[in-house]
Amino acid sequence: MANSAPMKSTWLTQTRDGVVSFVRITDWTQVVIIAALCVIGYFSILSSGALRESDFHQQQLVFMIIGWMAYWAVSVLDYREIRRYARWVYLGGVLLLIPIFLCSVFNTDLGSIIRSVYGARRWINLGLFSIQPSEFAKVTTLIFLASFLARSHVGRLNESWRALLGATGIVLAPFVLIFKQPDLGSAIIFVPLSAALLFAANLSRRFFIAVGVALVVLLSLVAIDLSEYATRVEAYALAHPSDRNPAVAVRGDHEEQAWFILLKDYQRERILAFVAPEVIDPRGVGVSWQVRQALIAVGKGGFSGAGFGEGSQARLGYLPEAAAHNDFVFSGYAEEQGFVGSIVLVALYGLLLWRILRTALRVVDRFGAYLAVGVAAILGAHIFVNIGMNLNLMPVTGVPLPLLSYGGSFILSCFLLLGLVQSVHRHTAGGEGGGLPATA
Repeated sequence: MANSAPMKSTWLTQTRDGVVSFVRITDWTQVVIIAALCVIGYFSILSSGALRESDFHQQQLVFMIIGWMAYWAVSVLDYREIRRYARWVYLGGVLLLIPIFLCSVFNTDLGSIIRSVYGARRWINLGLFSIQPSEFAKVTTLIFLASFLARSHVGRLNESWRALLGATGIVLAPFVLIFKQPDLGSAIIFVPLSAALLFAANLSRRFFIAVGVALVVLLSLVAIDLSEYATRVEAYALAHPSDRNPAVAVRGDHEEQAWFILLKDYQRERILAFVAPEVIDPRGVGVSWQVRQALIAVGKGGFSGAGFGEGSQARLGYLPEAAAHNDFVFSGYAEEQGFVGSIVLVALYGLLLWRILRTALRVVDRFGAYLAVGVAAILGAHIFVNIGMNLNLMPVTGVPLPLLSYGGSFILSCFLLLGLVQSVHRHTAGGEGGGLPATA
């Protein structure tokens, strides 16, 4: 009995020290920013579906709660332990993509588990819930690619070709599997992810020059293909002047005959709706309608906005119900909160990315640095593309806005990514130096 008091005192002291240490080494600025973005996202989704009495906001709240649990669980783990299982984590992410890939290749559904929705197969229905494997593939690919580059010799191009080929193979596998679904938006994210990590790894500038030349060639081929498609749509429109949407009539037949097999007709329509809307959608009943309504919403917001719950474009259905709470949630938010609110949102995203990159610069090993850089690249690409397409500065590619757009798999993947950064921060707090190699 005499020893019980000292034992109890020791337990309390250890618990207190553990709590103090946890509070001291956690990046609470990041936590506050994430919480603020979650609040904005919840109320934006609530407002967009208020008149339709949708329950998207309630589902989003559940997704956020699960996401926060995953965030803290990952942040407590030592990211260096995660590296030990990077290969298996990556393999799991790829295996999840294969069933959807096979269904897309053979153009068949797997009962109610995997089925076509608007011509794409992207989800696995598990009964009580569905998952979108492409979102988790971003996380698993980042972990393995960061691990691979951390142990590879990267520098001069002639000294690092094996690392380059290995990194290309790592990224190419999920890219192809996702692109075939088809999901151009998710596949595109792997491009800035790989570019950012290779740049952080100090790959030779000759590589980036070579990639730039290849990109120009690819864009030239895309331009030729789009020109041929636009010509066919215009020819059909002239022959059938009463058809409100000639692209729908041409869609499919052209795809089977096209020499450029990397694009689907609906993807050609989205790109043309951005660069030449009068050709692909002369009466504004397709993709250009969504973009036009998004621009109207942003414009109606003015300087200070209409106020919460007072926006009309999303609430009254001018923005399609399937997109108002997802791809175009920013335009609904901008209408209600105006220019001031939009600047606050962009500033929050900017501050979040800065905290992530700050972690990358302060971490003591390359793996942790590459993880943080990769997270910044993934989230930054989502932010840039989504806001760009809401402002008609980018083609509509179905890229959601982090922590604001509706979607369980996407929300969870964002929290997992941010949890990795928090883990890097917490387990390298007070470290000196940086994990990023010196610039050549």
